[in-house]
Amino acid sequence: MEKLNALVDLAEELKARNITINVSQNGRIILRMGNEADPGILSFFGPVEVRDLRAVLKFVLG
Repeated sequence: MEKLNALVDLAEELKARNITINVSQNGRIILRMGNEADPGILSFFGPVEVRDLRAVLKFVLG
């Protein structure tokens, strides 16, 4: 859970600075954080857009 909290804190800091970071795996974006992120139904995670939940969970938890 600490990794998830750190990820959300980072995303909020990025948004405050108008910065966007895309995390890609095998050439496709799995996560977008910061200013241009569109969180959709996962808005409680702050400015974090999850494009591939399974890949993100492996990235964050693994």
